[in-house]
Amino acid sequence: MRAPYVVGLARGAGSTFETGIERGPREPRPMKPNTAARVAAIILAVAGLAAVIGAGLIATRTFTVTVRGVHYQCGSVIAAKDPRNRVSRRATIPPRFIRAYKLCQQKSSDLTHKAITFLIVGTIPLLFVLMLPALSRRSRRARARRRTRL
Repeated sequence: MRAPYVVGLARGAGSTFETGIERGPREPRPMKPNTAARVAAIILAVAGLAAVIGAGLIATRTFTVTVRGVHYQCGSVIAAKDPRNRVSRRATIPPRFIRAYKLCQQKSSDLTHKAITFLIVGTIPLLFVLMLPALSRRSRRARARRRTRL
């Protein structure tokens, strides 16, 4: 057991030395490179999955259009509904149904563009996360070769 009065004895954070100087709390250790890479990979994977799920929600959610105060169901991007089908096949199609069909097509096109954008934006970080192990393996091999050459 060490004597408590010896100068220079390592004590815990916040303890007072015999000189009266207070030692502050210890600084946290820097994060290891592998831990930082894992945290970055998890963040990228979560962001990528969120974007891919968002693309799926956009593509499968039903939407409506409004023509002169009347709402028409357009279905979803994947399974579209035609508002003109509400009219008999023998009858002529009223202009409001034709207008609703055109609006459904425009909105479906916009939502398709948005879903594809989300899908691409979500896929890029996922591909990057899948590449990380291969990149670290390559650097380890290069490090091993440098050691043997010296």
